Amino acid sequence: MYIYYLLFGLLVVLLLYGDVRSRQSSYVSPEKRALLKVDKWPRWHTVEPTEGRKRVLIIDPDYVPFVNAGSEICTHVINKHLMKKPYKWDVFVATPGYPQVTYEGIRCFDLYNTDVFLQVLNSCDVMFSHSAYHLPIYQYISRKTGIPFVGWAHTHMYLVRAEAQGSWNDLRGSERFYTVFNSKSLLESCKTPPPNPKVFIPIVDYRDYSTEEKHREPKYVVLSNVNPNKGGDLLIKLARAMPDLEFLGVKGGYGKQVTAMDVPNLRYINHTTRIKDVYKQAWAVIMPSELETWGRTAVEAMSSGIPVVANPTPGLRECCGGAAVYVPRDDLEGWIGALRRLKEDRKYYNTRSKVALERSRALDPRPVAAQVEDWLESTVIPSKAPGRPLTSVEKILLFR
Repeated sequence: MYIYYLLFGLLVVLLLYGDVRSRQSSYVSPEKRALLKVDKWPRWHTVEPTEGRKRVLIIDPDYVPFVNAGSEICTHVINKHLMKKPYKWDVFVATPGYPQVTYEGIRCFDLYNTDVFLQVLNSCDVMFSHSAYHLPIYQYISRKTGIPFVGWAHTHMYLVRAEAQGSWNDLRGSERFYTVFNSKSLLESCKTPPPNPKVFIPIVDYRDYSTEEKHREPKYVVLSNVNPNKGGDLLIKLARAMPDLEFLGVKGGYGKQVTAMDVPNLRYINHTTRIKDVYKQAWAVIMPSELETWGRTAVEAMSSGIPVVANPTPGLRECCGGAAVYVPRDDLEGWIGALRRLKEDRKYYNTRSKVALERSRALDPRPVAAQVEDWLESTVIPSKAPGRPLTSVEKILLFR
């Protein structure tokens, strides 16, 4: 008898803990709400029948515009592409603490809103996530409900977590479990490749970032996201070593930011959704990342013919090809020399600018977007199998 009381008490604690966590999960601070004018975004209230549309449920720990890192942006770009055909696709995003609003055509809501989550889940055709944090849970949901799941591997951390959890070794329901890699080099770095792997490079449309020369005022060497991995410390060293040049660091949306306020020719700006305005002021972009699986920032910069100097990670080489100037991350003199040549040799600069522009056009995302959609329709969604709905208790316990 006591064991039943103990189990009941444990369930009550878990439910209460889940409620508390739900209330405290919101990362939408009053400052962010005011800055982004969240209260003016359209609100939605009803999960309508699909009426023949394909319903997608994205479950991610963060989402734009509150966090504008590579994986969040990639998710949103795919979502917006699918929603260009509103009578074909229907996209929902479940993220902890997100207000129940429509952002740029995508209906978002709080992951811990159990009623809404179950309504969407029970009528969806495929689940996505860019995070491996809850990968075993996604697989559990897929096995029970029969809904296919697509994990979008964007970083090495995704691989580390997936392999540490043994998720890719669990073959139960693997015929409905897919993994998309953002580069061939990331897939090749897997110790244990997952079932059903696919490679789709990130969709970065040069049309969204290109600025005509007459509208640009190039002034800075720019580093986007000054955390340790991206090279915030190198930015400081370069600014100190080259006092005649101006440097700009854009604070990122994640990770500890490495800054120095005592360097006269180095300034910082806060995390911004208006990154195109930054590129208007850049004459060079540096990417000394220790780990970089693709390099969205590089494509964004090259869209306006801005030369990119990068650490030759496999991902950046795959992304930039011969369009970037490559310098090993720890070669300070090499970085100084590369920037000096770009600054002082106009003919060389123009050549690097031209090949950068050409590379951004060669990465036209429209064929990739079409391939993604075709793959979802021809392979992923048809793998949906009969299953059962999750219970409210299961939903609450799964993410606690």
